[in-house]
Amino acid sequence: MDNPSPKPAVPASAKGCLSVQGNRDQVAAKSIVLIHPPVAKPCEPPAGIARLAGALKSHGIGCTVIDANIEGLYDLLSRLRPPADTWSRRAYRHMDAHLASLRSFDVYQSPDKYRRAVADVNRLLSLAGRDLNIQVSLSNYEDDRLSPVRSADLLHAARHPEKNPYFHYFKARILPAVEACRPHIVGLSINFLSQALCGFVLIGLLKRTYPEIAITIGGGLVSSWLKRGDGHRPFSRWVDQMVSGAGEAALIEAAGKRVECTYHRPDYKDL
Repeated sequence: MDNPSPKPAVPASAKGCLSVQGNRDQVAAKSIVLIHPPVAKPCEPPAGIARLAGALKSHGIGCTVIDANIEGLYDLLSRLRPPADTWSRRAYRHMDAHLASLRSFDVYQSPDKYRRAVADVNRLLSLAGRDLNIQVSLSNYEDDRLSPVRSADLLHAARHPEKNPYFHYFKARILPAVEACRPHIVGLSINFLSQALCGFVLIGLLKRTYPEIAITIGGGLVSSWLKRGDGHRPFSRWVDQMVSGAGEAALIEAAGKRVECTYHRPDYKDL
């Protein structure tokens, strides 16, 4: 008889960062919440967010960073019920061991153990979005109904956040964190197509709950949109500022500070 694995605990502090900025004529110098949204490879700490966090802190600007990618994956796994099929039952039974091994160095010395751990965790993540026709893995997010390359689909995701598998996590973790901080700006760093739909789900939820908070988005994918010239127009109701390229100076100025230096040591402490 299979013994179900204990549900993995979501990291308590889990803070992650991201690119943020607000309307310069609206935002007085105060606090910023930076969010790294799902889904991106959890083995790759977001370098851009680390630079933003370092820049803000070096200028005395209060910021909270939330790695919603890592936290969200743990939340999906924690809410799984014991599955029925043989592979999924085995993966569920070994889930905690797999997660622990992927956070250590030893498993990377054994390709077979590494592949097994990744395959089993991906199997469990696939169950998390199955009822919504969404495929979730450690490195990707695909919705059978919505495409991250269509602005209309991104806006649909913002209007209907409850139809996303991360909705429970966003509501239970991100909203209370924003309520506690009451920042002037919340920023999301969207670098990959796999982050776009979840990013806009979070934007929609934040705008619905805290319409007074400025939402800024940046990152590689956002920069590519802005290169088209009119990339900001479809999202003007939901997003207050879109940043192309490096966002350090824009964020510092949006927080009401003068840029005092051009290089800032990245801050990975919360990633």
